[in-house]
Amino acid sequence: MAIALGFGTAPAVALDFGFAAPGAPDSFGARLRDASLSLSTAQAEGSTAQDLLAAAQADYGRLTGVLYAAGYYTGVVRIRVNGQEAASIPPLRAPEQIDRIDIIVERGPSFTFNRARVAPLAPGTQLPEGFATGQPAKGQLIGDATRTSITAWRDAGHAKADVDAQTVIADHATQSLDADITLDPGPRLRFGTLRIEEDARPSRVRETRIREIAGLPTGRVYSPAERERAANRLRRTGAFRSVVMRDADTPNPDGTLDMRTQVVDAKPRRIGVGAELSSLEGITLSGFWLHRNLLGGAERLRLDAMIGGIGGDSGGEDFRLGARLDRPATFTPDTGAFLLANIEDNNEPDYSERKAEIGGGLTHIFSDELTGEA
Repeated sequence: MAIALGFGTAPAVALDFGFAAPGAPDSFGARLRDASLSLSTAQAEGSTAQDLLAAAQADYGRLTGVLYAAGYYTGVVRIRVNGQEAASIPPLRAPEQIDRIDIIVERGPSFTFNRARVAPLAPGTQLPEGFATGQPAKGQLIGDATRTSITAWRDAGHAKADVDAQTVIADHATQSLDADITLDPGPRLRFGTLRIEEDARPSRVRETRIREIAGLPTGRVYSPAERERAANRLRRTGAFRSVVMRDADTPNPDGTLDMRTQVVDAKPRRIGVGAELSSLEGITLSGFWLHRNLLGGAERLRLDAMIGGIGGDSGGEDFRLGARLDRPATFTPDTGAFLLANIEDNNEPDYSERKAEIGGGLTHIFSDELTGEA
């Protein structure tokens, strides 16, 4: 295919780009093309000859990675720039103009697993389907199996589980692959303290409240899911623009692992206004003012005001004023308390109403999908 490119300040020229994967299914050929940096660079406006040469030389590794991921370990990648093998062109001696790039990828035979082992495994670990002797030796399965096994150990409380040793050998004579991964689960750990690391600008939320809201289950067996729940509780308050919670690098001597937490405050105040025009109701104006950290404990105060029926035929003007104060983590990390007050004056064609209400209650987060309020 021909692609129009401009090299530097020179006028646009036509670049012929050829891509072939002999014998490969269309779907696999598409995966190779999608991975080609040369193709995406050729399609980018303003690419120079130096850019194209660098992309072509990078494609050797990128396309070989796609072959390995699919189980092809004897594949050959040939990339020619102006008829010359790209790998043989010195990076700092790119041609002044590139007229043609040809990429040919030969897959070679598919390899199968002669050995597929990750050990030791945490109880209940389910390795990816296909990571077994006799199955196609897709390189991505080795990575998936390793990550799955490490995640299972960490879910079981072994926060520092990692790879101890790995051996991956491709036998070209038998077209088979041996993959042997040894893990080091490390000790089973418990949650330690929540360490708040101050940024250049310390948070306006008090540290004691940050810990109360996070609700880190100190003393309980470590769990990545519990760590994420603690971080999400902080995010839900709206008081923070970002929340990052990480494991400490080294466990404590008593078998606990502290959590390193960084928070960046959101802007404390927010204001909004709205207007609506209706042929019957007339003009309705509304607005609100919000404070995300009223008393230094991530308390949220929202004031709302509305006036409607201006110039309408609905019986007169309506007014509404409201206020609501929410305090997270009041009784438990997932239970908050709120106070509210509203004043309304409604004027309709057949009745008028004035009312005021004041109240309070509790909110509780049961799960990511279920919240209750009473």
